[in-house]
Amino acid sequence: MSDLASIFGALVRHHVARADAPLPEARPGIDWIYAANGLFKRGTGPDISLQARICPIDAAVPGLAQLLPYTVRWSSWPWRVPGELLPALLKDAQRAGSDGPISRPIEKQYFFVERDGPRLVAPRGQVGTAGSLRYTMPASGALLIDVHSHHAMRAYFSATDDRDDQGLSVSAVIGTIYTRPEIVVRLNIHGHHCPVPATVVFDSLGPFVDRYAGGSRADADD
Repeated sequence: MSDLASIFGALVRHHVARADAPLPEARPGIDWIYAANGLFKRGTGPDISLQARICPIDAAVPGLAQLLPYTVRWSSWPWRVPGELLPALLKDAQRAGSDGPISRPIEKQYFFVERDGPRLVAPRGQVGTAGSLRYTMPASGALLIDVHSHHAMRAYFSATDDRDDQGLSVSAVIGTIYTRPEIVVRLNIHGHHCPVPATVVFDSLGPFVDRYAGGSRADADD
């Protein structure tokens, strides 16, 4: 047991972001970082490193450095995902319908993956309903962002999403796709779900508006 404790203990580290000393480079595991503007969590895996502020610090602590509220770094792609890929995503989601005599809107799953540049892919053989999805992960390409559609419903992350997104990833949901298409994005850092402006990961939003612009969730559950 002591060997296991030492292995897993080495994957969780604590740092102080001081104005006179740089932070260590990101390496696999979890870093808790105390900075002038809050407590931050950084998660690093083989394909991605995510950092977000978990809570603010009210007191001014001399000597601490300010950090950006959130950062995203993919090992396979150095820039944001092109927003020019989003119109095709919307058009396909608008066409998604159930089989049967009367076709009804269904949810659909997508992934942005890196294959000589970002590509939009939809898993083959996925099964969608008005409120659920079953699918397999892409067989190739480094995962950048996972996206699912909410057809006529608002874009928001459900309790099921919270249970599923326990690892290290970037997730998005699109909603009200027939009237006023909207999108929400969050960073999932080993149990913490951090809403961020969609333009943190996309260089433009194309046909979508950002429901959580600025990271606000004030109306997320109406």
